[in-house]
Amino acid sequence: MTEGWEIKQIALPLKLDRQFSFDNYFGSQTELVIDSLRALVRGDGEIQIGLWGGGGSGKTHLLNACAHYARSRNVRFHFYDATQLTEFDASEFEGFEHCDVLAIDNLDAITGLAGWESRFYQVINRCRDGDFRFVYSLSQKPEMLETGLPDLRSRLQWGLMLHMPDSGEVEVGEILGKRARLLGIELSNDVIAYLLTHHSRNLASQMAILQTLDGASLSQRRRVTIPLIKQVLSE
Repeated sequence: MTEGWEIKQIALPLKLDRQFSFDNYFGSQTELVIDSLRALVRGDGEIQIGLWGGGGSGKTHLLNACAHYARSRNVRFHFYDATQLTEFDASEFEGFEHCDVLAIDNLDAITGLAGWESRFYQVINRCRDGDFRFVYSLSQKPEMLETGLPDLRSRLQWGLMLHMPDSGEVEVGEILGKRARLLGIELSNDVIAYLLTHHSRNLASQMAILQTLDGASLSQRRRVTIPLIKQVLSE
C-alpha cells in the first residue's frame, strides 16, 4: 500500500441524481422506509438505520437517494462501498467524524476481517455518542453475520432494521414502467414482457438496461420498441 494514502469519499456521478431518488423509489413499505431515512438525514429521527435484503432489493438505490436528499438540504454526507474499503487498511479509515451522515453500502464485506470489524465497532460507538448518524446496507440480517467480533453484531442491531424483500417479476415490471415514465419513456406491456422474458428479471439488471435504452432512444430519436431493444442489446 502506498504510504500516506488517504481514503476519499466515493464520488457520486451526476447521472445518479436523475436515476436514484426517493421520488423514483418503488418498493414495499415505501412510506415507512422513505420517512425513516429522510428523518435520519435531517437529524430528527433514528440515528442508526440498517437496510438488509438480497441483490436487486433497492438498498443501493435508497442509499444514493439519501445522498441526493442530503445534498438538497446541505447535510454533510459521506458515502462508501465496503467492498472497496476492504482493499485498504482499516486504520486509514479516518475523517468520517467530520460528516453529519455516514453511509456504508455492502457492509457485510467486512465480516471476517478483524481490523475492519473493530473499526466499525468504533464507528457505531461514535454514532451512539452523537458524533454523526449512520445508515448502512447488508445482504442479510445482522444476527446471521459470521463475525469474529460478536459485539459488532449486537451493535448493528441497536438501531432501526428495515428488511428489503426482493422484487418479484410482476413488481419488477411495474417498477420498470414507472421508472421509464420518469425518464420520459413510455414502455408498452409487450416491451416490458419482452424485457422480462429475454433478460435477467433482477431489478438492478433491468434498471441498467433501461438506462442503455434511454440513451439509445434519445440519440436515435426513436421510441423504445422491441426492434430497438434487439438492435441496441445485439440479440
